[in-house]
Amino acid sequence: MTSEPRTTPIRVPDRLFAELAAGGGSAQAVAFLERGERARRLLLLRTLLDRMAELSTPLTPVADAWEVVKDAAGRDPEAVDGLLLAPTTGAWIAHMLRRVHGTATGPPLWAEAGRLNVLALTAALLAGTETALTVPLADGGLHLPGLGRLRVPDAPPGPSVGLAVARAGEVTLSGPPRDGGARPTVTCRPASVPVESRPAGPGTAPTVET
Repeated sequence: MTSEPRTTPIRVPDRLFAELAAGGGSAQAVAFLERGERARRLLLLRTLLDRMAELSTPLTPVADAWEVVKDAAGRDPEAVDGLLLAPTTGAWIAHMLRRVHGTATGPPLWAEAGRLNVLALTAALLAGTETALTVPLADGGLHLPGLGRLRVPDAPPGPSVGLAVARAGEVTLSGPPRDGGARPTVTCRPASVPVESRPAGPGTAPTVET
C-alpha cells in the first residue's frame, strides 16, 4: 500500500453491483470492494500525511516514519496492506483529518499523530525489517495493533516519548530517562517463539514476551 493514490473514479461493473445489491456477492465482488477501499484509504492517508508534514513534534518525522512503512511493504506487502486497511487505522485517519481541520479535539496533536510511527514500527515487526523510531507512550504504554501492548516500568503518567527499535521480529522499547539518566527498557518478540533471556542491567526491565 505504498503506491500514489489515483484520482480516476472507481465504477462498479453492473454485474457486481447486482450481486452486492441482492445482499450477496462473489469473491470477485468482494475483491473489487477491497480494491476500492484500498484506493480510498490511500487517498485519505496521502492527504493526512501532507497535513502532518509540518507538524511540530518530538517524534520521528512523518516522512521518515512513512519510509519505514514503504520499506516494510517492499518486504511483505500483504501484511502492511492488512495493517493499513484495519478498521482502527481507518478510524485514526478519519479522526486525525478532523483534528487537523479543527473539528475534533483530543490529547496533544503530536501524540495522536504519532500513531503513524506506531504503525510503522508494527509494519517493520510484521515484515521483519529493521528500524528505530521515537514513538508516543500513554502512561508508559505502547499498543502495537494486532500484536499486543508493551509498557515500560516507572514511566510518567500521561503522554511521553519512547524509543522503539525493531530488529528481526523483536522490539525493544525504552521509556523517558529517569533522574539518573538511565532509560527503563523492555524487550519482547510478538510471536510464539520465546525470546532468549538476558540479564537486566541497571534501569532495565527483564525481557518479556507477549
